[in-house]
Amino acid sequence: MKLAYTIEKMELKDKIEALKNDIALSKGAVQAQIDELVQDGRPDDAKAYRAAYNIYDVFVALIETAEKKAAVEASADEDAVFVQEFTKLATNIPARWRATLEQARKFNDAEKIMIEEAKLQSVDAIMAKFEELF
Repeated sequence: MKLAYTIEKMELKDKIEALKNDIALSKGAVQAQIDELVQDGRPDDAKAYRAAYNIYDVFVALIETAEKKAAVEASADEDAVFVQEFTKLATNIPARWRATLEQARKFNDAEKIMIEEAKLQSVDAIMAKFEELF
C-alpha cells in the first residue's frame, strides 16, 4: 500500500522518468540476451530480440510525444492529457504489430511469429509498468 500511495504523490515528470528508467533497464536486459544468443550461435533467435530491443526506443518516443502534448495543453490537467495521449499512441501503434502477428500465424511464418511475439512482449511489459505508475 505504501508504494501505491507514493506513486499517487509523484509528479508527472517523476513518473515519466521512472517509466523511462524502467524501459532503459529492460532494454539493457534485452541487449544482454541478444549478446548471449549471438555467442551461442543462435542468430535467428537474436533477430527476434533485436526487434524487441527497438520497441523500447519507439516507446520512449511515444512518451516524449505525449509529454510534449501535455505541456502544450497546460491549461488542462497535465497528467490526464499525458495518460490519454500515451494510451492512444501505445494502443494504435502496436495494433499494426498485432495484425502482422495474426497474418504470420495465418501463413504459419515461424520467423515472423517469433519476431512479432517478442515485440508485443516488450509492449506488454512497458504497458504494465505504465499502468503501475499511472
